[in-house]
Amino acid sequence: MSKVKSFQLFIFAMIVLSILFPFIGQTSTKNSDNDKRSDRIVIQLEAEVSKDEMPAVSFKHDLHTQAVDGKCVACHAQKDKAFIFKFKRTDTAASMELYHDNCIACHVEKKAANEPAGPDAAECRTCHVTGESKDNSSWEKITFDKSLHFIHESSGQIKSQDKSDKDNCSRCHHQYNEKTKEIFYIKGQEESCSYCHKSVKQDTIRPIGEASHDACVKCHQTLKDQNIAAGPATCNGCHDKEKQLQIKKIADIPRLKRNQPDVVAITGWKTGNKPEKTFMNAVAFDHKSHETKAISCKECHHETLKKCNDCHGTEGGDLKGGFVSLGQAMHKPDSTRSCIGCHKEFAKSSDCAGCHFHAPANKGNSESCKTCHSLSQAQLASKTPAVIAKIAKMALVDHSAGYKPVQEDKIPENIVINVLSSEYKPSSFPHRKMVQAISKRVEGSRMAKAFHTDEAGLCMGCHHNSPKTLEPPKCASCHSKSGPALDGRPGLKGAYHGQCITCHQKMKVEAVAATDCAKCHEEKK
Repeated sequence: MSKVKSFQLFIFAMIVLSILFPFIGQTSTKNSDNDKRSDRIVIQLEAEVSKDEMPAVSFKHDLHTQAVDGKCVACHAQKDKAFIFKFKRTDTAASMELYHDNCIACHVEKKAANEPAGPDAAECRTCHVTGESKDNSSWEKITFDKSLHFIHESSGQIKSQDKSDKDNCSRCHHQYNEKTKEIFYIKGQEESCSYCHKSVKQDTIRPIGEASHDACVKCHQTLKDQNIAAGPATCNGCHDKEKQLQIKKIADIPRLKRNQPDVVAITGWKTGNKPEKTFMNAVAFDHKSHETKAISCKECHHETLKKCNDCHGTEGGDLKGGFVSLGQAMHKPDSTRSCIGCHKEFAKSSDCAGCHFHAPANKGNSESCKTCHSLSQAQLASKTPAVIAKIAKMALVDHSAGYKPVQEDKIPENIVINVLSSEYKPSSFPHRKMVQAISKRVEGSRMAKAFHTDEAGLCMGCHHNSPKTLEPPKCASCHSKSGPALDGRPGLKGAYHGQCITCHQKMKVEAVAATDCAKCHEEKK
């Protein structure tokens, strides 16, 4: 068969297929709308989804709010002068007919008025698109940090449920009585909303998204209807990344009123009990100082603000704490809520990362454990909580007071590195200037001073895996001039460049670029 006839048959076959199967060659409706939006929400009926049902609807909420000129009443009913965040209903369950009848009717009405409108009854796949909301949403979770909390706490427009109460905490915080099915408030026992309201519905408890919108957005909208300045009532107002950056930040925030201690002694035994000899020494913990570093109490306390011992206090852990003991909770390296995990994150800052990027904490260093576990059982035995707090406070003062920078005359001023001086002249390394620059950064951190009390401690950042001394061995003692070792140690040239260049990058030393070879060693002519 000739090439011409083959081509003609191919064209004929394609024409027949296009008539019988007109969808061939058409672009899939999946991801047809590439506009990433923060207001995309999923409309899906609570009934179990069967294989015959259409995909959930990706609904652009703010777009529809604009279409009705911001009149929420166009879609939402009102009760007690506040909007109900259910579509066209109050307490009844949603149905497919409810959405189809009302949405399509509005679209038809808009089209008749020559206004931009949505699809009609014959265009199902315009709304029901697989994967649309997941792929094209720019929704960002908003963190209700201490600044936002203070803005609400200090607002004169947010009134307490109890008029005799000066604070307005009861307006948002509450507990639930399972027997009477009523909410109530106890002063001093406020918890995070997500302590009860999880990401998905739990039995009869609403998910956090529904509860927070019903409380926050409803309050914002109610105030705005009274011409009172309030927070956003649109999706992007809270969940758009750029909008979040515009939210006012309060720098000097008064301490939260929760009867929390300034300083505590964290022990593996309950106060008043006689500890066993096998217990580790207690830890003096500066609670007040840590509050200033955290963006919210949930940084450490999960959703509940109870004491760590309440959930992790038993030796083997219990159900409340997920069977995680206190020691495990405080030392979990991959959790930012644990002491060790949080300290590891802190060590990634530019002031610390120059040394810590290749020198992880030594698990076998018992001296490091003593930095925190400094309160002996004998010190705390039979002491009242008030006395124990005083002992812990004094221990914290001793922690940072023990820091002593290396005396200037014990730091070599310049070191000439000439082992590899073939193509370049020897490098003159301003050793003293570098050590003092690192020391200055450490002095600004109480935590760093507590862990680097030994004057040779900072030297270990560069002189890693060598004895802790002010006269450490030369780099060539471990790194070969001929190249990498079989055990994975880099050669001397790789060690120098890896150490120095990476340290400059981690500590943001912009004066010395990684590509500026002549900055450290002048090229031979």
